[in-house]
Amino acid sequence: MSAVRTVMLIAGREVRQRLRSKLFIWTTVLISVLMVGASLIPTIVSVFSIDDEVVDREPLTVAVVGDLDDARTDALEAQLGPVDFDPVADTQAASELLTDPDSSVFLAIIDGREVLVVEETGPFVGPNRGRALSIAEALAVVDLLETAGASEIVEQVLTVEPLPVQVVGADDPEEEFAGILVANIGVVFIFGLLMFYASMIVNGIIEEKGSRVVELLVEAVPVKQLMSGKVLGMGLIAIGQATVMFVPAATVLVVVNRDLIPAGVGRLAVMTVVWFLLGYAFYSLLCAGLGSLVSRPEEAQAVLTPATMLALAGYFIGFASIQAPDATWSVVAGWLPPTAPFVMLVRQAVGDPSLFEVLGSMVLLLLAIVGAALAAARIYEGGILRVGARVKMREAWKSRAL
Repeated sequence: MSAVRTVMLIAGREVRQRLRSKLFIWTTVLISVLMVGASLIPTIVSVFSIDDEVVDREPLTVAVVGDLDDARTDALEAQLGPVDFDPVADTQAASELLTDPDSSVFLAIIDGREVLVVEETGPFVGPNRGRALSIAEALAVVDLLETAGASEIVEQVLTVEPLPVQVVGADDPEEEFAGILVANIGVVFIFGLLMFYASMIVNGIIEEKGSRVVELLVEAVPVKQLMSGKVLGMGLIAIGQATVMFVPAATVLVVVNRDLIPAGVGRLAVMTVVWFLLGYAFYSLLCAGLGSLVSRPEEAQAVLTPATMLALAGYFIGFASIQAPDATWSVVAGWLPPTAPFVMLVRQAVGDPSLFEVLGSMVLLLLAIVGAALAAARIYEGGILRVGARVKMREAWKSRAL
C-alpha cells in the first residue's frame, strides 16, 4: 500500500471517529444556526426601522408671548421643523403651561427676545434645554442680521446647507472599517481554532496510548504516516466544521444584504482561510509531536506549553499590529513563521504589504511546516509507544527506534 493511501486511510479513520460524536455534530449545527440568525439581524432591524422621509413629524407646540415676525418664525421652524404656535397672555401664563404636566408646550418665546424652558433633572443638559439653547442662538442671529441691515437674508442663513467635506488621502471609510473588523475577527478565529483542533489531536493521541490502540496501529502503519494521517484527518474535520458553521451564514448575508458588504471583504475572507490552513499545519504538527510525550490528559497542558506560547505570541502581536500594520516590528513579525498567520492577515486587512512580502512569508511558513513535520515525526517515533510517565523530549529524540 502506498504511503499516500495509508495516510488517507488514517485521516478517514479520524474523520469517522469525530462524526460518531453526537455532541460534536449538534454543537456544529447549533453554531451554524446561530450564525445564520446573526446574519439576518441587519434585515430584521431594517424591517422595524422608521423611514424619516415617509413618516410625518408631529408639530411641536411653542407658547408665544407677543408677536413673532416672519424672520423669527422661520428661525424656529428651521431649528424645530413643524411648529404649532400657542399665543398666551404673559410670561406667567407661559410658565404655568411649561410646568403643567398635561400641557404639550415644551418651551416659550417671550416677545421674540427670550426663551423659557422647564427645568429638567439630571447631571446633563436635557433635550428641551438643548433645543432652547439652539433656538436662542438662532434668534440672536436674527437680531444680529437685522441690526446689520441684512434682514432679507435671514431665511437663507438659517436654512443654508453645509458645504461638503472630503477627507483627502484616506481610504473608503466602509472598507477601512471592514478591514479592521476582519483583522480583529480573523486573529481570534485563527487562534481559537488552532488551539481547539491542536488540543483535539493531542487528546486523541493520549486516548489511543491509554487504550493501547496505537500499539496495534503501528504494527500495520509506519509511525510517520500515522502521525500525518491524524493531522490531515483533523484538518479535514476543521475545514468541514468551519464550512458548516460559516458558509450558510455568509451565503445568507450575501444574498439578503449584499449592499452591506464592502468591497475587498471576500478577498480577506479567503486569505483568512489560507492563513488558518498554513497555521494549522505548522502548529498541529508541533502539537502532535509534543502530545506523544504524555499518556495522561492532565499532563497535556504542560507539554503543549512551547506551542501554546508561540501561538499566544502570534495572537498578541497580531492584535498589536492592527494599530501599526506597517511598522518595522510588524513587517518583521509577518516574516516569522510562528507569527506570520496572525500578522500577515492583519497587514493585508489594514496595512499595505507588497506581493513579495505576502508570498515570501508563505514560502518561509511552508519551509517551517516541513521542518516541523520532520522534527515532530522524530519525537513522535520516540514517544508514541512509551506509556506511563512523561517522556522527556531529549529521550524521545534519541530513541527513534521505529
